[in-house]
Amino acid sequence: MSSSIARKLAHVPRLASSRRMHIKSTSSMPTLAPHLSPVPRRTFVSTHPRRSQIPSRLEHAISVLYSQPTQKDIAEAGIEADLVPDAKIYITESAAEHLKRLATDNSHHEGGLRVAVESGGCHGYQYKMEFTAHRQPDDYHFMHRDIVPSNVYVDAISLSLLKGSTLDFATELIGSSFRVLDNPQAKGSGCGCGVSWEANI
Repeated sequence: MSSSIARKLAHVPRLASSRRMHIKSTSSMPTLAPHLSPVPRRTFVSTHPRRSQIPSRLEHAISVLYSQPTQKDIAEAGIEADLVPDAKIYITESAAEHLKRLATDNSHHEGGLRVAVESGGCHGYQYKMEFTAHRQPDDYHFMHRDIVPSNVYVDAISLSLLKGSTLDFATELIGSSFRVLDNPQAKGSGCGCGVSWEANI
């Protein structure tokens, strides 16, 4: 594991309860901090070279970078990270529809899925996902272009290890879940457990 990234990940707060979405809550959602300026919206369409080897729903994953932090936001969050160039996360229709349903059913229109990377597991890194009520100052905010609300929040450090990956939601015999697919920052197929992976650095 790269020592510099390991040090940065050590400063990423664990997914604390203060960031969690309480599904039963009826309180109003916090608004974004006034110094968080939306960026010009950029649309990303996922294109996969080996279409015959992937589920068809991943071929048309579309997302928009809705807003991003400034370097000041990152510094005030107390972490060591740079702004991520060409920041993008693809969101499948399946993932977006599920996010929209959860947000709408619980009247949390700014609530969404927090996707983070933490050190751990047999290959060095692992994904952590949970619902959050709102964006944090150091978060990048993505949404599906056509399905809203479908909020995905990624902190500045985690995005450097998630950039270009696809967020999907799948239903299988063992259950339904969100999952990160086609991460260009990951080396190989990862651990057999399907949770841990090695960074391609």
